[in-house]
Amino acid sequence: MKIRKLTLLLLANIVVVSLMAEGYQINSQSARQVGMGHLGTALKLGAESMLFNPAGLSYMNGKIDLSLGATAIFSKVTYNNVSGDYIAESDNPVGTPIFGYAGFKLSDKFFAGVSVTNPVGNSLFWPDNWRGSHLIQNISLKAFSVQPTFSFKFSEKFSVGAGLMVDFGNFEMNRGLLPVGALVQYLPFLPAPMQTVVNNTLTISPAGINLAGKSSIGYGFNAGVLYSPNDRLTFGLSYRSKVMMKLEEGEATITYGTTDLQTILTALSLQSPTLAGALGLNGQAFSAELPIPSNINFGAAYKVNEDLLVSAELQYVGWKAYDTLAIRFNNVSLNSVKNFKNSMIYRVGGEYSVCENAKVRLGFIYDTTPVDRDIYGPETPGANKMSFTAGLTYSPVEKMAIDFGFQYLNGIKILGRTPQTPPLQEFTGEYKSIAYLPSLGLRFNF
Repeated sequence: MKIRKLTLLLLANIVVVSLMAEGYQINSQSARQVGMGHLGTALKLGAESMLFNPAGLSYMNGKIDLSLGATAIFSKVTYNNVSGDYIAESDNPVGTPIFGYAGFKLSDKFFAGVSVTNPVGNSLFWPDNWRGSHLIQNISLKAFSVQPTFSFKFSEKFSVGAGLMVDFGNFEMNRGLLPVGALVQYLPFLPAPMQTVVNNTLTISPAGINLAGKSSIGYGFNAGVLYSPNDRLTFGLSYRSKVMMKLEEGEATITYGTTDLQTILTALSLQSPTLAGALGLNGQAFSAELPIPSNINFGAAYKVNEDLLVSAELQYVGWKAYDTLAIRFNNVSLNSVKNFKNSMIYRVGGEYSVCENAKVRLGFIYDTTPVDRDIYGPETPGANKMSFTAGLTYSPVEKMAIDFGFQYLNGIKILGRTPQTPPLQEFTGEYKSIAYLPSLGLRFNF
């Protein structure tokens, strides 16, 4: 019976795999707009409008508009267990999403362009032997989106635009197959030398699984309208469709904490063909579908005077598309219920012209979480988040601008519960996340 429970634990633990939460959608695709709360649906941003609202491309200045840059993401997540006697902190590498836009005026009314962005990504590294290592040790996810775009200006008051999104990417994840110290319950089934090994390795994850793969190309679209009833007020509406990224050539790799632990697990598997099959996932191919959620944005912008512009925006994110995660191996399909709900992001910001060559910006973002706290995963801990942003643009010459933006993200502390899936115990604790996002960009207009 004990050996059968160990088998079920391994199989159940693989299915608990969760690749995403709202933390993987990157909203830092313009250094200029990072400083203004990353809003832009109702703004005329030239080439950068291809991301925020393709209709805005019609109002670019000049015949060619270029923008490029990158954002650095410094983030940390802290876990506290319910009793308050254990703390773990992630040690995340610096994320570096990039962005590039090129817009072209084809005629007085017809405009076209192409953009390259990182719409989603996640890089989270927990200690290999923390108490939640059987849920996640580390995860790395990055996707690229290439978007050819067209925009048509009916008049100075009204325009439309649309683009084709071509998305692709890769991911890698490591997690323990067993909780740290889990083998102690199997001591009666092991010979004395193996019992000694187990007792000396109670702080080491006995075995782990690495899942890595690249996605095939996924397609979607981005469309929007922009309307200015007068010279001061502008309304914008845009839609980015869901894109389903399909991992079709992933590979699973089993690793062990030590060679002695490998020997012990191999010995236990001799008493259970099913356990042997679970460990036999090493080298097997798998497939999965990873949804990039849809986004509906509605914004309004108001020019208070010649120097001051303010804007507000609502962003509705279709996270319900990620209600279940399915991972398919050669002979088995494992489904994990996520129960995500759609969520809202609220943005406000302003821009002030200090002088002819410089502008400053401020912004605020409130991002609500889609996660179910009773089906919670620490791979990208979801929480309601507040962000404060600031930015600066300096134009050293007429056709060039240097943009700097900075965002401080503060995740509200959340109590999350990973439910019990016997023989796995419930894993509950408080999660707190913070991030700092400096962004630098260059723009050229000809």
